[in-house]
Amino acid sequence: MSSTASQRTKTNNVPHGRSREEVDFWMGCVGAPMVLVEKGTLHVRRANANAAVLFGLGLDAFEDLPMEDLVGREASILLSQIWSVAPIGVPGEPFLIRAMVQGQERVLMVQVTKLAIEGELVRLFTFTDAPPQGSVSLAGWQENVVSLLDWLPFGFEIASTDDQIQFANATFKALFGYTQDEIESIEDWWRLAYPDPQYREFARSHWHSSIEAARRENREMTPFDLNVMTASGTERRIQFRHRTIGNFNVNLYIDVTKERAYAEQLKALADTDPLTGILNRRRFFEEAEEIFSRAGSGRSMGVLMLDIDHFKSINDTHGHRAGDLVLMEFVRRCQEVARPDDRFARLGGEEFALLLTAGEPAAAGTLAERIRTAIHASPFDIEGTAIPLSVSIGATLADPSKEPFGSAILRADNALYEAKRTGRNRVVTINA
Repeated sequence: MSSTASQRTKTNNVPHGRSREEVDFWMGCVGAPMVLVEKGTLHVRRANANAAVLFGLGLDAFEDLPMEDLVGREASILLSQIWSVAPIGVPGEPFLIRAMVQGQERVLMVQVTKLAIEGELVRLFTFTDAPPQGSVSLAGWQENVVSLLDWLPFGFEIASTDDQIQFANATFKALFGYTQDEIESIEDWWRLAYPDPQYREFARSHWHSSIEAARRENREMTPFDLNVMTASGTERRIQFRHRTIGNFNVNLYIDVTKERAYAEQLKALADTDPLTGILNRRRFFEEAEEIFSRAGSGRSMGVLMLDIDHFKSINDTHGHRAGDLVLMEFVRRCQEVARPDDRFARLGGEEFALLLTAGEPAAAGTLAERIRTAIHASPFDIEGTAIPLSVSIGATLADPSKEPFGSAILRADNALYEAKRTGRNRVVTINA
């Protein structure tokens, strides 16, 4: 029988849910070196006589001894990276560590078993002091692979087919901040990483459907992004990649928070007016034409063209900074009147446009009059200077099923010209 098989035989009847005295008695009867370790701190609680022989310590010396002091720093780090490898009471898969034992480097075979002793979860580490033939070279490969995985700039995780974490690299822990004790099961991950129940359900559904599609076609899962809550309370945008290999799921977690935020900033710069923050001319026409093309028959939409009266005189009298502040305050007052679903844009200079996505026969003219009143009702307070302002507005009501957006806004522009020609500070409505 191999050492691995023997190791399994010695530990496959681990008592759990028992008293401390029963576990101590059982450990004393087992021939393999064993140490019982706190769940969260990796500090030793107790050890059996065979562990005392292996590590050259008295039994009393094990109490509250950090695992790093027992097996060395590198081996202790590796032990902390082995996650929920098996259910409570069942020994996990054996793995190799290159440990410092009594001042000498030795390769040890280790199995980790989670135990519940009088209601407290602990970990039992079982060591084989004589590794099987060829395992020294195998340990070197394992050590190199783990070092490589820890070096990767993204989270790397190996999980069982039921999504229970088996191994997580150092970047995974640095990225999310959760420890193996906080994520005992996949349900802990869903609960902590997605605290909002609705978003959690969306994330879970997207994850499972994407994996199922990939498995049916024997390919890598199509990557996608999700917002993930870290242990520090910071939300990160993570790209998920997945591939099923044999009996394991290999998951990659790539932090794309900065890249996605930068992309959104670029999109905002491309779509909005930099001074006022509302839509620019190009984006307004794109959205308006798309809305018109999707609208059903019998649905009316209002279109307004707005022009601030005598705006050039404000720049000439008070300066361009004052002119910019006037434009910003003008937009704010208009937005207080406009509805959330309306599209509001600066077309250039002091000219603006507003698309009412739903309206009745008199809606366009009514909203236009409300805007005119809001602008003219009180002077603009610009850095202590009161600047009176008025606006001319052209309004029209259009039926998208009978005409394109271009003809509707041309009609509103003609109405604006008429408002300016007949005295300004007024609303003129021209319907089809």
